[in-house]
Amino acid sequence: MNKKTSKKYNILHLTPHLGAGVGTVVLNYLSKVANDTAFAHSILCLDYANQHAMDVANKASFPIFGNMSKKKSKVLGLIADCDVLLIHWWNHPLLYDFLVREPLPASRVIFWAHQKGTPAPNNFTDKIFRYPDIFVFTTPLSYDVKEVQNLPAELKKKLHDIWSTGGVERIQSLKLKKHTGFNVGYIGNVDYAKMHPDFLDICNQVNIPDVHFTIVGGPNGRQLESEAAHRGIGHKFHFTGFVPEEEKWEYLSQFDVFGYPLAPYHYGSCDQVLQESMAAGVVPIVLKNPMESYMIKDGVTGLVAKSKEEYVIKLQELYHNHELRAYLSKNAQEYAIRTFSLEKMKNEWNAIFNQVLNTPKTIKKWDISKKVEDISPKDVFLESLGDYREDFISYCHAKNHEEEEMAIQKIKKLAKSANWQSETKSSVHQFLSFFPDDKYLSSWSKLMKGALNQSG
Repeated sequence: MNKKTSKKYNILHLTPHLGAGVGTVVLNYLSKVANDTAFAHSILCLDYANQHAMDVANKASFPIFGNMSKKKSKVLGLIADCDVLLIHWWNHPLLYDFLVREPLPASRVIFWAHQKGTPAPNNFTDKIFRYPDIFVFTTPLSYDVKEVQNLPAELKKKLHDIWSTGGVERIQSLKLKKHTGFNVGYIGNVDYAKMHPDFLDICNQVNIPDVHFTIVGGPNGRQLESEAAHRGIGHKFHFTGFVPEEEKWEYLSQFDVFGYPLAPYHYGSCDQVLQESMAAGVVPIVLKNPMESYMIKDGVTGLVAKSKEEYVIKLQELYHNHELRAYLSKNAQEYAIRTFSLEKMKNEWNAIFNQVLNTPKTIKKWDISKKVEDISPKDVFLESLGDYREDFISYCHAKNHEEEEMAIQKIKKLAKSANWQSETKSSVHQFLSFFPDDKYLSSWSKLMKGALNQSG
């Protein structure tokens, strides 16, 4: 980038949608940089842009466009005109469909990965690293993913990392409120693809007088609420469902600790609510999964338990040891404010933009042998899976009933994993919801749901 010029460079953001986690990050970032003198930002959503996103864009005066998957010629025109295209990437059906089908005009492309790249179907692929000029992780954890480790040296040069944050500046002034009892709070997806499968049992083992568990979020809160009631422990829990940001902070202000036992296979990368709980001074207690172990220093900014049993013991220790809780609270707040600020993220992105502006624009095209008109939604789904698609390929290529049955059994086995059960989160069920006429997606969805029902 020529430092002497006064040109304002146009950064075009392309995202599948602006949901809770990614939406908070992107909208808060764009609000932060709305008056930047070097870069002008605009955003395209392939799916809808909700009213909240429209309100934020209007207040901060940056352009936002929704339902753009139906206006691809306009998308391609805006890409041709921009200086940098920043794609907020995860394994979303509409985004993959766009990338696989549409050659891009000459452009400079950055991917910002809003998932850590494991496990499947929230995985990286070799092709996804080859596509952009620069690939940015939201967490340094992604460097340890198998697909990243196996990249050739020239592709590893593309890699960078910038912590994804909605900015904890808005949280650090939150005042913790007095209340009765001992509140253990959870905020986030209420789904066993994220939560530990023994979440209810873990909570039930906690022996603290007047303990209460508040579970904030969706989409399956009612399901877990019914499960707790069926086990006779429903009185210990309060499931709120989805709530607005302000109401979420109201709950957070009344938590004594942030109880966050996640599944060992969860897809998280740089958890926003962990950042927010620390910034508010609400001590987090987590299990020793890679993400949580990276974000929290055990005994300094929170507690990290090696097992479910140790989690219960450490949670009870936080109840009894007020000095420990105060020490961890202070450290967590200081660390979060220093690490997860919008100002820090803005400066890091400006450096990336300046770097990519020194590279020439080039035409971008997905590496696929089929003609565009021959690409089906099934093919797009398989492209998203990379090396994890073999069982589905075997189904497609089966030459006889025996080979087809072998593939069916492997697909049904995949369905036993919570990662493949979600109606969203890159599953075949999510792809089918966007492309309901594809016979392969329909068959695979039925197989996986049938296997789950048989096992349950």
